[in-house]
Amino acid sequence: MSKIAKGAAALFFCLCVVWYFHEMVTKVAPYIKNASDFTAYYEAARNVLGRRSPFVTDGYIYPPLLAFLLTPLATVSYVTARWVWFAFSQACLLTAAWLMWRATGRDWTAASSIAFVWAMGGAAPENLGWGQPGSELTLLVAIAFTQRGWRAATAVGAGLAIKVFPGVLAVMFLLRRQWRAFAVLAGSAAVLVLLPWAFVACCLSGPSTPGGTDTWSGTPDPLSWGIPSVVLRVLDPPAQGSALPPDWSTQLPYLRLPALHRWISIGAAAATLIVGIAVLAAAVRGNASSAQDIFAMAALVSLSLAASPVCWPHYQVMQYPGVALLLCHALRSRKWVLLAAAVTLGALLYPVPMALFTDYYMKYGTLTASLPALYILTSLTPFASLGLFALFVRESRQAV
Repeated sequence: MSKIAKGAAALFFCLCVVWYFHEMVTKVAPYIKNASDFTAYYEAARNVLGRRSPFVTDGYIYPPLLAFLLTPLATVSYVTARWVWFAFSQACLLTAAWLMWRATGRDWTAASSIAFVWAMGGAAPENLGWGQPGSELTLLVAIAFTQRGWRAATAVGAGLAIKVFPGVLAVMFLLRRQWRAFAVLAGSAAVLVLLPWAFVACCLSGPSTPGGTDTWSGTPDPLSWGIPSVVLRVLDPPAQGSALPPDWSTQLPYLRLPALHRWISIGAAAATLIVGIAVLAAAVRGNASSAQDIFAMAALVSLSLAASPVCWPHYQVMQYPGVALLLCHALRSRKWVLLAAAVTLGALLYPVPMALFTDYYMKYGTLTASLPALYILTSLTPFASLGLFALFVRESRQAV
């Protein structure tokens, strides 16, 4: 890289850092004291300290590990806990960026690619604003991408125990035929899922399972951007210009879909995963090489989010490492078509659909059905994820 190119990349990096601070700190900090999704996690942790099940908490429908991990924060006020969680989440995001920089060349091309995605991706500010564990999951994904052996396996196991999405990366250990690492992954996931659950069942008062778990099978909510949700919206269409159907706006965990719709949603998720994994396995000929690993893992993350029965917009933060990898690879290889495709699809994961969704809401003042615009708008992200999956599979097939 010439001195002029290095200077331009360094300037671009600095501009991205400034924008990152604006989006991730300046805009989010004023809302830290407000109630958020973190409220349910905090209350669940307080219940654990009070020897009550975390599932007593209204809205806590996740594995109990997260509630146990947050018990130290339950000893302080909500606002203090929220600030600590915000700072920790920032540290996780920045550590994930550093790991990706080390893995993608440690130069200005890598730094500017990663900084661009971290600053402009859009999903991270929502994660931070709502107090979701997306930053922590992004770090676990980055560890799985960049580490080997037990470190990568344990990261995937931990991610599976917090929220299911990173668990699909277990497929890579099978494709690599790394049976020992897969055993570590399975063991760590089992311990991190079953041990807290056993403690809840044996030692804490209250329910041992969350209420409303049938909502895990899917939701037609217009802000759930996965293939199963697209299917559910088609199965329960609104009338032009009318209010949305009740199931489209019922909050989890109170949603009760018809049994047939639940099974169709699960089937759509399973079919997306099975077909996608088969395509990836064929691309790497059933035995991924070290050069193919990181692209194949990024493909699996995109696939898991496209297939998820419930996929809120902020989940897309987990695609940051993969999109940054693709941009860096395209720049370094001077694959300009690939670069354009990666930028376009990355924008369709969150920034573009969220901007359009906000404009749609402001135009109508409510989520009144305007067809087919609403269907198109709520389907952009899952199909962009599948597009990214295809790009990652293509690059993994070409990697030597």
